[in-house]
Amino acid sequence: MSKVFNITAVIKSADGTSKEIKGKNIITNDGDIYYASKITGEPNDFPNPQLRLGTDTTTPDKTDTDVKAFIAGSNKAVDAGFPQRGNTDPGNTTGGDVNAITWKISYDLGDLNTTGIAEAALVDDGTAPTKAICRFLFDTPFDVADSDQLTVYINHKFQGV
Repeated sequence: MSKVFNITAVIKSADGTSKEIKGKNIITNDGDIYYASKITGEPNDFPNPQLRLGTDTTTPDKTDTDVKAFIAGSNKAVDAGFPQRGNTDPGNTTGGDVNAITWKISYDLGDLNTTGIAEAALVDDGTAPTKAICRFLFDTPFDVADSDQLTVYINHKFQGV
């Protein structure tokens, strides 16, 4: 897993309050290939990535291709205009700077009504994934009611090692 929090989930409730949940992710082997192909201009296996949510708490691994316990109906396309570099959305509190690529996925009212969200993966296909760019765990499992909005920010920062 990454050493720092680089995921932010923001839940906005009907009463106007919001709650933030942090997470840590790992870019998978397929994610490494995705970013390498983007840099070189080669085709990649992720023409329309989607986020899938799950309830499992197994530590992410470089070979992951999906969540471990999928929440039915939780697959959602990446927001238009994303990924982007240097994201400054106020809800993105875990690293949308000039060295980071940010993915944003927004669930509207009525999109989710579930409990125990603990994991997520950014995958090649929302229905039958075979590859993932990343998989991550949230710091604390959480619930989303159909009267809530959920926005998930995934930040991949390229610093070298």
